[in-house]
Amino acid sequence: MLTKRSIAKAAVVIMLATLLGRFAGFIRETFIAAKFGASMATDAFLVAYTLPNILGITITGAFNAAFIPVFTQNLLGEDREKAWRLASSMLNLVFLVFSAISVLGIIFAPVVVKLMAPGFNGQAVQLTVDLMRIMFPALIFLALVGLTSGMLNALNHFLMPSLGPLVSSLAIIGSLFLLTPAMGVYGLAVGTLAGFAGQFLITMPELVKRKFHYTMHLDYRDPDIRRIGELIVPVLIGVGIGQINIIIDRILASGLNEGSISALNYAYRLMQLPLGLFVAAISVPIFPALSAYAAKNEMDRLKDALVKGMNVFALIMIPASVGLMVLSTPIVRLLFERGAFDRADTAATAIALVFYSLGLVGYAARDIMTRVFYAVEDTLSPVVIGAIGVAVHIVLNIILVRFMAHAGLALATSIITFLNMFLLGYWLRRKIGSFFPAEAWVTWGKVLLASGVMAAVVRLVAVKLAPFADSLGTRGLAIQVGGAVVTGAVVYALVILLLKVPEVSIITGMVREKLKRGKHVHA
Repeated sequence: MLTKRSIAKAAVVIMLATLLGRFAGFIRETFIAAKFGASMATDAFLVAYTLPNILGITITGAFNAAFIPVFTQNLLGEDREKAWRLASSMLNLVFLVFSAISVLGIIFAPVVVKLMAPGFNGQAVQLTVDLMRIMFPALIFLALVGLTSGMLNALNHFLMPSLGPLVSSLAIIGSLFLLTPAMGVYGLAVGTLAGFAGQFLITMPELVKRKFHYTMHLDYRDPDIRRIGELIVPVLIGVGIGQINIIIDRILASGLNEGSISALNYAYRLMQLPLGLFVAAISVPIFPALSAYAAKNEMDRLKDALVKGMNVFALIMIPASVGLMVLSTPIVRLLFERGAFDRADTAATAIALVFYSLGLVGYAARDIMTRVFYAVEDTLSPVVIGAIGVAVHIVLNIILVRFMAHAGLALATSIITFLNMFLLGYWLRRKIGSFFPAEAWVTWGKVLLASGVMAAVVRLVAVKLAPFADSLGTRGLAIQVGGAVVTGAVVYALVILLLKVPEVSIITGMVREKLKRGKHVHA
């Protein structure tokens, strides 16, 4: 069973692995650009890669949400072999189903390419079809790794699943040096397929260590298989509903000034950085614990884990939100303002970043509460709430875009994240009872106070260092942003320590214990 301390340790592991994966991904994109540039070959590759990647990500998340609770219940039973039989059945079923989908994708690749890239013609179409046919089997490995990662997470192992993106990026980088000299962009496609296969393969030794017994067993009539099938459908629908919001935003932004879609895209990617790093680091290790508590009907422990997770999100996301808003312009200037990206583009992106950043806490809280619904095997309620959110989002978009242009679209998105958060909380309270005690409100109040102090200091430092940004270009911007971020982080940490937020004491206690162990080792 995961404890508070083991969850914190798992979070650190996932954050470090995520950092490595993101760094490798950045290097990967740099090498691809250096090798192929912005050419027909890269256009064809990206179009060919899009469909299997989107399907894979969607299906992986859905399988994790539906499979982990059922698998965890079997693990907690007296007969662990039953859990292994269920896992084998799911692996075999997934392999057969997604092999069939991949075959269909290969056969109908020309049709898919025409739908996804109607502007392509001649050589570009044929190249995209060829690349899609090479990469479509990646869908098989993505679906399989979704199951094996879920199994390892349920067994409280998080390192290998978290290293998947790093392995994939390294395989692609290797293909750029080893395959593309002779095969061109086809070598890149082969490397991409190998990368996804690698993500699956690195999970297998860890499962073997934990005595996973794979069999050719496949029982369609197994009640657990049917239960997973029932749980997974609403999750898939929910993910699809989430994509509708992005589509609506882009449709409306296309009628605004040129560059509005790009400004929203750049700002959204920046806002996603803290989410991508921290939300998975907390939600992934805590989900098996939530599933186990739900399986044993230990609702008090489930509520405690939920509140602790939300408090940690508040501790991280509120200052991240405030920091991105205060430093929006210098951050955008530092990262993007060069070449064709001018000062007007910076202004458009920065204002969108301000309004997107408002929703950071809502995104994080929404994620963990959704996982609680999945843990108690209710995958329908989040879908209903998501559908309500889409309807309100459309109305808000239409209203706000008239007065605030593309910034109104960003603000509408943040408002909807909070609406979803409150609706999920209300629905969840009806399902499991009251779960957010007065102490949690006090914690959030302390975090807000500390973030306000931090914001004032960050703003002051950024203004004082602005002359460096104006006179030294990119190096000066790095000084401005870096100086403000470091100073703000120190001030925030000091205020949080003075206010004695409980989650901080858990983390500092872990650090002290690590230091003591280190002294004993060196003694």
